[in-house]
Amino acid sequence: MKGKGEGNSEILEFLSGIPLFSKLSRASLSSLSSECRFKQVKKGEVLFLQSDPPESAYVVSSGKVSIILNSPDGREMVINEMHKGDIFGELGILTNKNRSTSAIARSESELLVIPHKVFLRIIDDEPQLTRRVLELTVSRLQNSSERESALVFMDAQARLAHLLLELDQQEEDKGYITISQEELAQRTGLIRQTVAKALGKWRRKGWLITGRGKIVLLDHEAFKEMETKMLV
Repeated sequence: MKGKGEGNSEILEFLSGIPLFSKLSRASLSSLSSECRFKQVKKGEVLFLQSDPPESAYVVSSGKVSIILNSPDGREMVINEMHKGDIFGELGILTNKNRSTSAIARSESELLVIPHKVFLRIIDDEPQLTRRVLELTVSRLQNSSERESALVFMDAQARLAHLLLELDQQEEDKGYITISQEELAQRTGLIRQTVAKALGKWRRKGWLITGRGKIVLLDHEAFKEMETKMLV
């Protein structure tokens, strides 16, 4: 991947285009850009683990990062995905508590790293930034609540159908979904065998095509109908 340099002007330009930071004063933006750096990460690289100390916040410049919740029995579930322009890792800094989730790069990515002390200083210097961070946190909590509701009330196939429709909409321009069975399992709270069985069933029905980590939905109406099937 062709990476950005660590020159202040490039970082300043990037931060100016992020809604969370775009209204900061020029002085704060300049100060922030002088103390941040771009970092290249490979697919599968762990950025931090649950219970790690919050050393930095991150903003996605390119690529995709999964936010993962680890259960006491060793299971993993993807509870959010960060794309270009998204910030993550800031909550631990604000609360001064260890990470409540893990973060793993799902593709080759480039991230802007904001050190712990730098992020807190900007928050102190720009009080309106605190409000925008809180609004962002509330929005994520609402989205998380909706996903949890889906997991509670939908059966296994409905969960999977719901996720496939959501991913298909996100990657509409590509015409296919790029995701592994393991990732599908993590994002639905299912085991991989259940995912594989459902995909095989739908493939035989002609509802989708699968191959090498890619899925093409052929019968969207069938999946929408499946999505509405709830546990009684």
